[in-house]
Amino acid sequence: MIYVHRRIMSATVMKNGEKFLTTGCPKFDALLRGGISTRGITQIYGGASTGKTQLALQLCLTVQLPVTENGFAAGAVYICTESGFPSRRLQELIQKLEVTKKFGINGDIIFVEHVSTIEELEVCLCHRIPILMSMRKIGLIVVDSIAAPYRVEEWKTVSQNRSKSLRIIGQQLHKLCKNDLCIICINQVTATIYNHVLNDNLSERPALGITWSSMMTSSIQFYRINSHRYASVRLSSNLPEIIVPFQIQGSGVTAIDPVL
Repeated sequence: MIYVHRRIMSATVMKNGEKFLTTGCPKFDALLRGGISTRGITQIYGGASTGKTQLALQLCLTVQLPVTENGFAAGAVYICTESGFPSRRLQELIQKLEVTKKFGINGDIIFVEHVSTIEELEVCLCHRIPILMSMRKIGLIVVDSIAAPYRVEEWKTVSQNRSKSLRIIGQQLHKLCKNDLCIICINQVTATIYNHVLNDNLSERPALGITWSSMMTSSIQFYRINSHRYASVRLSSNLPEIIVPFQIQGSGVTAIDPVL
């Protein structure tokens, strides 16, 4: 069931001080009761080609919007850990996303970092980004994806080393979000088998286990059923569990009415 909030949150703040970044789609914002929260870490997880990176790119543009348009009038940091930055798709969004075309938003204040190891990720988050933030206004940090560096590393004492590193990363991200910005961590999935049956999206769990999951403030699962895409809120500081059908077009990610 989809719970539709009757009133779209206006720019900035809820009564509890929580601030939201617009997704660029008014219907999506309404269903999320404002957009993407600045409270803590928001995890977006799901299988390949479900739309996770598409929404992250869209947020890199909407964060540049004026506050009156539910943006933050700020730049974005996009940390790539497993592939090159999708610059071609970003350029398409710049040309076709209506809300950003209106204000002449471009990619000039999207700062891209490429890291491949856990050590590089820690240095990036703990040192390079704070230095950048001292010089430029940053409203969004995206890590795409958080799991990749941990999957390629060789661990001598796997559990201990991984848990320690995940705590360092999580604590630093929470520290950064105190600067009133959105933190988006894109995560891969692992499958759980129930009674020897693999049950599609219901069997998918975020990678990296309980240590990482315990540090998430919000968690949204992206998945596909046939040709239909869905965003399912699994954990949130301000929402019940909801499912939002959406589509991806040249003009971006947009929520749609459910097929009855």
